[in-house]
Amino acid sequence: MNMSPQMVPIVVYHSIADPHDHVLRRLSIPVRLFERQMAYLHKHGFQAVDLRDIQRHLLDNRPLPDKAVGISFDDGYLDNWVYAWPILKRYGMKATLFVTTDFVEPRDLCRPTLEDVWAGRVRQQDLEWWGHASWTELARMQASGVIDVQSHTLTHNWYFANEEIIDFHHPEGDHYWLYWHSHPHEKPHWLSQDFRSRIPLGRPVYRHHQTLLGERYFEDPAIAQACQSHVASHGGEAFFRRPDWRAELQSVVAARRRDGDAGYYESTAAYHARVRDELRGSRLLIEERLGKPVELLCWPCGDYSPALQSAALEEGGYRATVNVAKVTNRFGDDPGELRRLVFEQDYTGVGRIPLVYMNFVGMVNYRSGRRLAYPIAPITRRLMLAGRALERLTG
Repeated sequence: MNMSPQMVPIVVYHSIADPHDHVLRRLSIPVRLFERQMAYLHKHGFQAVDLRDIQRHLLDNRPLPDKAVGISFDDGYLDNWVYAWPILKRYGMKATLFVTTDFVEPRDLCRPTLEDVWAGRVRQQDLEWWGHASWTELARMQASGVIDVQSHTLTHNWYFANEEIIDFHHPEGDHYWLYWHSHPHEKPHWLSQDFRSRIPLGRPVYRHHQTLLGERYFEDPAIAQACQSHVASHGGEAFFRRPDWRAELQSVVAARRRDGDAGYYESTAAYHARVRDELRGSRLLIEERLGKPVELLCWPCGDYSPALQSAALEEGGYRATVNVAKVTNRFGDDPGELRRLVFEQDYTGVGRIPLVYMNFVGMVNYRSGRRLAYPIAPITRRLMLAGRALERLTG
């Protein structure tokens, strides 16, 4: 008789959407691939369980189904409502959705889903899927028992960490979160905005980190203005065709700093207050809007520290946090931390669909304790490495 602790994997998803050209395309996996994965779990006897049940299992060894697996989604994209929720229902699965409250669609919307397509009420190509889910849609999913909505903080942003300038916004710039800084109230709709054109050309990009990781650096606005004015007076977009444009803007910064730099750092007290607001604010808002307890916090990008972990459990009111430690969960592990797995969803090279699918199958089986599955994931990962190398070679 095998008396070793049960192994319970939790997999991470973000967006379920067919190929698109947005900067966040690496977070999406095709609809048919997601359905194929859920069909595999259903066919082979895996049972998707609530992440809170996994936390309780770690706490007191509460029984779970033999082939228990956790399914989670980060961020709260509209396609989770449109595509993922119907597919989960079709295959008898459930999932946890970690929502960043700044991005929730504030309008009272309940948009068509795949179920409407299956019923013949709408064509799939006419579905609106690009954006963030609304509070109404989140409430419907929560009430279904298929989706459990939990917290992913208030802002999920990046803040400047110090005075080092690492880049300047240019026509191909991908620091999309700068748009959130200047247009915070437009965050629910930012995916449908041309964020690059809304960020001033030449705007400095300072060394940065995830919002919660440390004190924030507040730049000297005069430096940004000097860089932006220099670009505007030297051709606008054409300025960035100069081979040495970055060095030229660094010279503008150096000249401006000789007259002084009014940048400053957030105080330690202000930082701790901001962390408390991030942790508690999102929890309380979800509880208020959905009328349910919020007990789990997912760290944005998996970035956290021991001090943040303590703050979440002791001050934030959470039972556990969720990270991306890339290992499984079993009784005896810290019940305050749930660890999740990634399955290379961002791979876009040759053979994407079969390779990502096989990597998922190998990972879920191996991390559930089925050792015979071990060779599958390493083999598929090596093939993915070869595919990525081929992509680089072919441009």
